[in-house]
Amino acid sequence: DEEHSDEEHSDEEHSDEEHSDEEHSDEEHSDEEHSDEEHDHGHDHEGVDPHFFTDPARMAVAAEGIVDFLIDTVDGVDEAALQENAASYLAELEAADVSVAATLETISPDRRVLITNHEVFGYFAERYGFEVVGTIIPSGTTADAASAETLAELVEIIEDEGVPAVFADISSSDQLAQTLSQEVGDVAVVELFSESLGPDGSGGATYLEMIQTNADRVAAALAA
Repeated sequence: DEEHSDEEHSDEEHSDEEHSDEEHSDEEHSDEEHSDEEHDHGHDHEGVDPHFFTDPARMAVAAEGIVDFLIDTVDGVDEAALQENAASYLAELEAADVSVAATLETISPDRRVLITNHEVFGYFAERYGFEVVGTIIPSGTTADAASAETLAELVEIIEDEGVPAVFADISSSDQLAQTLSQEVGDVAVVELFSESLGPDGSGGATYLEMIQTNADRVAAALAA
């Protein structure tokens, strides 16, 4: 009886150990899945700026890529006509890039600073030698909201940098930009095209019109 009891006790310990190992394995598996979920979530477009269209040189690269894709994947496409039309538009993009750069040359280096409604002009700044010193909504979407702390920091930046204008988006509300302007005083709110084109006669009915109009407005606001 004692031997039988010892065997039962041994079997129970062995069963408990196996159960514990299984639980440990399940916990490890759960932790791995959780880690993978965190990894996937952490890379869900975080840090990606989709607004490359503010730089016409990058738009030219994108246009070339689209042409190559269409030729490689679309059956029956008129390759000669596509190449001819693409070459014509690429030339227009190159000319627009030169024109924008010339327009912005009137702005002195110490005034090449931008405060924008949200993070949309990073590629523009990189292309033409500007610095984005602040954004009212610190993200790439206007769906987020600005905090009182953010606005207070921007007021300090505007005063320290002597920023004469804040740039808002034509396609979204400029209420926060106006509030910031009123808080500082003597700061213009200038609307730029960013998220969409405008109607005929607006200066932003086409992409080429849009980037030139934006350059004209930035130059008028920041040139000494």
